[in-house]
Amino acid sequence: MEKNLRSEEWKIGFHTWSFNSMPLEEALKHIRDAGFTEVEINADKTHLDPRVFPRSKLPHLKRLLNDLGLHPNSVHAPIDGVDLSAESPEIKEQSIDLLTKTLEYCRAIECPIMVTHPNHSNSLPLGREAMKKNSIEALREVIKKAEELGVKVAIENMIEKDGRFGSRIFELIEIIESIGSPYLGICLDTGHINLLPSSVTSMREEILRAGRYLWTLHVHDNNGEKDYHWPIGEGNIDWSQVIKALREINYRGVFMMEIQERGDPDVLARKCLRIATDMLRT
Repeated sequence: MEKNLRSEEWKIGFHTWSFNSMPLEEALKHIRDAGFTEVEINADKTHLDPRVFPRSKLPHLKRLLNDLGLHPNSVHAPIDGVDLSAESPEIKEQSIDLLTKTLEYCRAIECPIMVTHPNHSNSLPLGREAMKKNSIEALREVIKKAEELGVKVAIENMIEKDGRFGSRIFELIEIIESIGSPYLGICLDTGHINLLPSSVTSMREEILRAGRYLWTLHVHDNNGEKDYHWPIGEGNIDWSQVIKALREINYRGVFMMEIQERGDPDVLARKCLRIATDMLRT
């Protein structure tokens, strides 16, 4: 009986990024047909990006999601054109404006979480402390809108590069605790953690650190060398360690997979659901 209960522990979700070559409406239908009930919608230059998706179509999208039986667990905010750590007032204003619009889109389709990156690699020359300071200042403005709309913001751990701030979970917690809002939490990316040196930290340690701040996941695999966004089991991540740590912190979010589009996306989606379902039963 315990195993059956555990297989229902978390809902399993899929990212529209795996169907990036399709229009959003078509991608959602394919994700539903693959057997998913939870979805993260890509909003970076495609799908739900406010720069390409007309606001007037939001009521139709909300109806479609309802008709399909798909719950929009999260929207991945734009990456291109957004740098919360930028020194430039123009870039900072542009970033806050675009994230604010994305929050409004989330609200319109009753999506509870917007996932965003805490900074951009363009700002690496500024150094860690400046990136941290700028990110906190910009996120304060974004969170004001999030609180107003009732949409949570989950900041994602980044790929470590040249000492980039935000690649470690404790750094995301520094941002969260500096802002002090119940509307700011964490999206933990398993693949990004796997690229960190094992001498620095482990998957289990990072998940345990995230603790109560962990609201959603980006689940994918790699070989520890490059951010491939492979399905579970194709890389060298110890998934038993991931599941055990999630259970230790009593994680109650969605098991959201973020897989690179390749080959036949329908086959890929069904494969990912089967693997995840089998793994969560153990």
